[in-house]
Amino acid sequence: MAFVGIDLGGTQLRVAVADDRGRIGTVVREPTEAARGRDHVIRRIVAAVASALEENRTPARRVGALGIGLPGPVDPAAGLVISPANLPGFRNVPLNRILTRATGIPSFLHHDAHIAALGEHRRGAARGVSELIYVTVSTGIGAGMLLRGELYAGAHGIGGEVGHIVVQRNGPRCRCGNYGCVEAIASGTGIANAARTAAAEDVNSLLHGVAEPTAADVVKAARAGDELARQILETAGVYLGIALGTLVNLFNPEVIVLGGSVIKAGQLLLRPMRQSMNESSWAASRKGLRIVRPALGGDAGLIGAVEFARLRARHARQA
Repeated sequence: MAFVGIDLGGTQLRVAVADDRGRIGTVVREPTEAARGRDHVIRRIVAAVASALEENRTPARRVGALGIGLPGPVDPAAGLVISPANLPGFRNVPLNRILTRATGIPSFLHHDAHIAALGEHRRGAARGVSELIYVTVSTGIGAGMLLRGELYAGAHGIGGEVGHIVVQRNGPRCRCGNYGCVEAIASGTGIANAARTAAAEDVNSLLHGVAEPTAADVVKAARAGDELARQILETAGVYLGIALGTLVNLFNPEVIVLGGSVIKAGQLLLRPMRQSMNESSWAASRKGLRIVRPALGGDAGLIGAVEFARLRARHARQA
């Protein structure tokens, strides 16, 4: 029996075919072309699945399940894509049913952060851990959770929206509409926005005069000794630590897998984050806690999608 895993983002679509042990063979990569709308993207998914199976010389009838991870919000139990911001037109789309009919393969969707968490749990840095939180700090901030070794996403699949924990009352506005979410402060977008505002008034900063500074620009300036850039990263680290401390108190995890492009800032961000997390959580809740980097890197979502397909196929056999 084979399995198909799909990692669907606003920019890139990846499809993998794996064997019954989860070993990936063929991988097909295509641009998502999300701006062309829902129907076009779905046709691209179906075509990429067919192409991957043909290249892998695997007939669809031999595929036990198809797992797909994509940006939330989604409702995994209902098989619905609710309204992801970077996939225009995907509003209350029954993607499980559509893909099952189009491919002939039982199809199952989940939030991409939870899928990545499953990948790290089954194949990566958190192998064998039963209480796990996966946090990615990039353009936004997302998270996936496993409790007692099982994916946990709440009643309707929305659980784990760590980026929207409010950590600063009356702070900067978040894309969700609230103010002071940790994503609005500590994500790559939040760091870039803080730099753009502050650098305009600080003529001594290396960032002054940079029209559209990025988080990478802030990190580069901080490493060159720029005080404003260092302050921006320290602030981001402090508020990220508050959010992580909240998770530690709520879930008492064994491991936090912490990844994403912003984490490449290193100790400029991580040192204040750890201090703030410790100050924001009980020592008893942190006992034995390990914070580790992802082992699967950018493949966590794709590998996780394969593992999700294997998991759902196993549950179907046991039912």
